[in-house]
Formats: sequence, structure tokens, C-alpha cells
Amino acid sequence: MFNSTWEWIRILGFLAYFYFTIAVIFGLLRKSNFVKSNKNLIYHIHQSAGWMGFITLIAHLLFLLIDNYQPYSIIEIIIPFTSDYKPLLSSLGTIAFYLFFLVIVTSDLWIQKMNRSVWKKIHFLVLPAWILSLLHGLFIGTDTGSIYVMIFYGVTANLTVFILILRMFDHEKRETRKQKVTN
Repeated sequence: MFNSTWEWIRILGFLAYFYFTIAVIFGLLRKSNFVKSNKNLIYHIHQSAGWMGFITLIAHLLFLLIDNYQPYSIIEIIIPFTSDYKPLLSSLGTIAFYLFFLVIVTSDLWIQKMNRSVWKKIHFLVLPAWILSLLHGLFIGTDTGSIYVMIFYGVTANLTVFILILRMFDHEKRETRKQKVTN
């Protein structure tokens, strides 16, 4: 089916971005008032998609190490701005990886040991991580000129921004109600 490491790198990159997009969308939906039921299902989709994105991202990185056409060294993968190939765009992916890693580790492994407000601030780093991964895929991807790839990125980006805006308005309405009750 896939004959080259390039194809594997691209499909794993798309999948990681897709899973992280699902994780972000369902994370935003879970805490929104306009979603009244199935909060537990939404949470499990959010958590599972985050882990699937992270596992797929690690596979994406491993294939970069063995690619014959444009191989990356381990240093180029783990240290931002050291890549010979498009250092800025490669670094966006590296930084996104670290942010996703931090969010997953603090959410699923360290959450019991953390202050809730610190955890929440760290957890919202998923949004810049997601934006960096979007930019990384859009501008480093050799097939970004494809109409299907542009539709994929356009639909996922617009849907995520739309859900984020809904969540922000929902949060603002909740805060306004709280202020009216306390006054």
C-alpha cells in the first residue's frame, strides 16, 4: 500500500494532526454548556484521540529517522532549529511535539500531583501546539498543493476555530451569569 518512507511520514503526520484535532474539539466540547449529555463519552473520545495522536506522532518521528531521501538525525528531531531541512518549519513540529507531550504527561500521569490551576494552564498549551502542528503540516508538506490536502486542513482548522469561538462565548455567558448572581 505505502511504498516509501515519504508516504508513511506524510500519512502519519496527517493522522497525528487529525487525532490531535479531534482531541482538541472534543476537549472544548466537553466543558461547554451547549453539550448537555454524553459528557463521559466526549471525555473518552478526547483522551483516546490525544493518545492516538501522540503515538502516531512518535511513529511519524521514527520514520523521519529512517527516510532515505531527507533523513533527520535524532538531534534534528529533538532540538529545535538544528534541522538542515527547513529549520523553522521543522522546528514548529518539534515544539508542537514537546507541548503535546507536556499536556499528555500532566493530564494523564501527573494530574493527581498537580495544583488544578497549574494543570489547567498547562493543558491549554494544547492550542498553541495544535496551531504549530497545523503550520508545520501546511508549510513543510510536499503535497500541500493538493486540493484534497488543502480541503483537509481547511475543514479541520475552520471547525476547530468555530468550536473554540463557541466555547469562548459559552464561557463568557457563564461568567456573566455568575457575576449577576453575586451582585
